[in-house]
Amino acid sequence: MLLAAFAVVAAACSDPPTAETTAAPTTAAPATTAAPGTTAADTGETTTTAAPATTEAPPPESPGGARLQEIYTGLDGLDADARRTRLIELAQEEDEGILFYTSLNLDDSLPVIEAFEDLTDLDVDLYRASSSTVLQRTLQEADANFAGADVVLINGPEMAVLDDQGLLLPLVSPITDDIVPAAVFPTWAGVYMNVFTAAWNTDLLGADEIPTTWEEVFTNYSGRLAMELGDFDWFATLVKDYFVAQQGLTEDEAVDLFRQAAASSSKVIDGHTLMAQLLIAGEFDIVTSAYHHRVVRESGKGAPIAWDPPVQPLVIRPNGIGVHADTGAPATALLFAEFMLTDAQPLLVEGGRTPANQTVEGGISSEFTILGVDVVTLNEERDKWETLYEQIVAGLDVQE
Repeated sequence: MLLAAFAVVAAACSDPPTAETTAAPTTAAPATTAAPGTTAADTGETTTTAAPATTEAPPPESPGGARLQEIYTGLDGLDADARRTRLIELAQEEDEGILFYTSLNLDDSLPVIEAFEDLTDLDVDLYRASSSTVLQRTLQEADANFAGADVVLINGPEMAVLDDQGLLLPLVSPITDDIVPAAVFPTWAGVYMNVFTAAWNTDLLGADEIPTTWEEVFTNYSGRLAMELGDFDWFATLVKDYFVAQQGLTEDEAVDLFRQAAASSSKVIDGHTLMAQLLIAGEFDIVTSAYHHRVVRESGKGAPIAWDPPVQPLVIRPNGIGVHADTGAPATALLFAEFMLTDAQPLLVEGGRTPANQTVEGGISSEFTILGVDVVTLNEERDKWETLYEQIVAGLDVQE
């Protein structure tokens, strides 16, 4: 129930002895507690080559995994309607609610939870924080042998870490055939695509000042620019796939552009929701990496914020969902994951999100040039790019 979605936040924080994270039960602003070596960004179509979904799950190593394998076997060959009906039956037989860990803002997550509960008569309790905080919490719980989350939905790079740590069960579903191929992996799949865009305050930036290139964003707004504290994935993608691969710069030359931007920035902001709020309030004129859905949502309310005409290429990253290896309710967890990949997609579009399901209309127009965050390679190179970006923004005034 919805009340449970709020109540569990406080309870969940106190159960495992090593978890010291902060949730946001009454606001869409992201929590700001970050683990060392992680990003505070909370919440993209990608160009990576996805590992194909397997037709049979690997041998499970947990009781939840063993049960999920049995469930997959029982669902094999069923059409979509029969599969959904059978999954609901199996979930109701478990007679357990699930705990959903996510960075998805409350104004997006609560409506989809309510829709799922109305459809299935099953309870979903919610823990919401930034992706870095969710990752930190999940890793701490694993170290403490504490079974917390049943389902996790966070940024793609953080999902890749959970996968590497063996904390996600195989995700075997025909529904992944409809998901953007670059957002499908053996243990998780993209729910929506986070779009990074430059954005500006329309009261403070004249029509003749609107940037047309990333080079202009980084060099034309001394003292009027703000950057986000944790967007190392946006940074790495622009450096490698735009400035080096397309513009012919060396990596050092490209990184220097970001250093120039940081040196001329008025502020560094911890969190995209706060970044949009401060931009609207006139704390600065322009930001480097706002979330597209947040800009669209606020401009739709009449706020003085814009992103169009867009500075291209846009950078897009998948936010994915997976079933936790320690779930005690694998049928319910799988049912909820599949619901997020299907029924929930139009609800997310209503909030301005770009759906990962290719059968659902909405999101970013195909007329725009995009660059996808390669979450697999980024996970392998995470220390390099995260350290570089931390060095770029180090010593600047951070607002959180």
